[in-house]
Amino acid sequence: MKLGRFAIMMIGILICVGFLSWGFFYNYIPNNTEVKQLVKATEDNKTQADMMPKAKKRVEQAKQMVDAKAKAWSAYVATRTPATNLKDGGIDLSVDPWHLTVQVPVFRDNIQRAVNAQVKKGGVKVVNAPLVPLLDSSMPANQVLESFFNYPAIAFPVVIFDFGTITVQGTYKQIMDNVRAYKFMPHYLAVADALRIDGTSPNLTGTYNLSVVGFIRTKKIAPAVNEGVAASNTGGFGGGFGPPGMGGPGGGMGGMVPGGSIPGMGAQRQKPGFSSAGFK
Repeated sequence: MKLGRFAIMMIGILICVGFLSWGFFYNYIPNNTEVKQLVKATEDNKTQADMMPKAKKRVEQAKQMVDAKAKAWSAYVATRTPATNLKDGGIDLSVDPWHLTVQVPVFRDNIQRAVNAQVKKGGVKVVNAPLVPLLDSSMPANQVLESFFNYPAIAFPVVIFDFGTITVQGTYKQIMDNVRAYKFMPHYLAVADALRIDGTSPNLTGTYNLSVVGFIRTKKIAPAVNEGVAASNTGGFGGGFGPPGMGGPGGGMGGMVPGGSIPGMGAQRQKPGFSSAGFK
């Protein structure tokens, strides 16, 4: 059967439509979409590239701010926190708990001396003085950190003393100078509030609440010790609890220290009430 001219033309049209449809739906549309995505990505990249200098400038400014804050904080730490050794009036928490039972009473006395000096600022007469609590001599060595330094109840070791009401006498200027001086207390952070002044000038009485906080600097905190080890089984000496080879606080240390004791330390663990470093 011979196809007519119209039929041949229709077949040709259908074949062309098929090829055109294939090209449009399988090539043109996907390629066009990809081109648009590439153009958009190029524009976004250019936008980000244009922002890069500003971003670098912000990063540099942020670094400068961090460095400035770190420098300021370092200076603050150096003057407003206790030293990291007993000799300079601070405490070293890297020593084991047995040594802390001996060193903490000395540290406590150093805090008391610092408070004593501060409470007399301005030339006032102190009527009711702040007293730093003693460490309980019967306390197990492993509880010293928790009891005195609030660790690990607080994430970092810190001494916190709420001294309650302090009473001083003097002129108005002396009392105000006394209260304001707490802002600059060396090695500690002190807060005096609720100031009340009574009396007739120039003989006035000032009362205020006082709290003192000391952030303890340390890179290492010694782990707990085995308090079940008896000193007598290790050639130790008499006394209460203590590490192998060392008597308890108040007991001698034998050959470890000439004279068998630590001058000025052993007796402090047994003395009831407040130590000789109390307010004078």
